[in-house]
Amino acid sequence: MVHAFFNPAQTATFNEIAARKDSTFEVYYFGIHGLAHNVRTILALSGAKFTSFVPEDWASEKPKKPFGVIPTLKETSVDGKVIEIAECDAIARYLSRKFGYLGTNIFEETVIDQFVSSSRSVQSVIFTKYFGAKTPEAKAEVMTKLMADTIEPWVRYHEQHLADNGSNGHYVAATLSLADVTTAGVINVVNGLWGADSITEEKTPALWKVYANVVSTPSYIAWTQTESFKTLAAGNVKLLGF
Repeated sequence: MVHAFFNPAQTATFNEIAARKDSTFEVYYFGIHGLAHNVRTILALSGAKFTSFVPEDWASEKPKKPFGVIPTLKETSVDGKVIEIAECDAIARYLSRKFGYLGTNIFEETVIDQFVSSSRSVQSVIFTKYFGAKTPEAKAEVMTKLMADTIEPWVRYHEQHLADNGSNGHYVAATLSLADVTTAGVINVVNGLWGADSITEEKTPALWKVYANVVSTPSYIAWTQTESFKTLAAGNVKLLGF
């Protein structure tokens, strides 16, 4: 039997809810930012009403998820209809389309997708290699290599594109997009692991402006003042060190 998340019988309901912006949302993930960073950030930027839910007994709940992983998103419309989505990238794209963070045409959407993919690849390499290193010596060696082979090229290519786009802190036109949100997440990781002086306004002005645009949005600032955000931030520090 097809998993409930993928049941085509919900197509009409799904399409109806996807076109609305007045739903409430539940983000189901561990008590850290992690893979839910983009999802929660998009919801915060859009001013949507959302709640973060942390599994109480992940071992027993894991088999119920379509891929055995989280985050997942539950969306409830004002008239009580419900849809659920799995996988962080699929959720982020769905929300970005709903709230206008995928550009205004197919070209802009494709440009955004390319820079999102570039940044997500960098995140994946960092987490795989850094957290895969088992000793302080191994981590130090990995960090040196990651900076030279992964982060510095990413900085160079993204700085160039952002400058070509007018150094306005956006990847496409002059509007916030999923690419901006994803880059802000990468900067959090890089500055968290390599130090706050790694990506700065002085060293990488175009990238820093992207970050500043995201974190200075009033609705995002309001979210960072909530107990939910503070709890996630504390969980991040406890588990990851930043």
